[in-house]
Amino acid sequence: MPSPILHRAVRSRALRRIAVVVLLVLVYQGWLGVQAIGKAAPGVGAHPDERGRFPVDVVLDFPPERYHVLELQKHGRIAGTDGTVVHLRGVSPAGVDALAREYWIDALEPGRAG
Repeated sequence: MPSPILHRAVRSRALRRIAVVVLLVLVYQGWLGVQAIGKAAPGVGAHPDERGRFPVDVVLDFPPERYHVLELQKHGRIAGTDGTVVHLRGVSPAGVDALAREYWIDALEPGRAG
């Protein structure tokens, strides 16, 4: 027999709404994690510098706008753009993981050194 507190909590409209929101957030985070698999090409991070950072080319499906450049700057230094590719320098392994979870990024490729 469930406790009266549990029974009241299940019947509470506010708690059900909170549970739905929490479930939606968890599903969204799960989707971000699944779609990030395979985004980083082999060789990304293969040649780190003395600080353990490396260049990464971020491939988008569109020309980057100011918002995208500002978001990418959180993970490395912008070295330029070529059409739909943004060249980042000084990206950490954690930065690659964070970039791969962005739904608007198509692929991460090894960048040019220098």
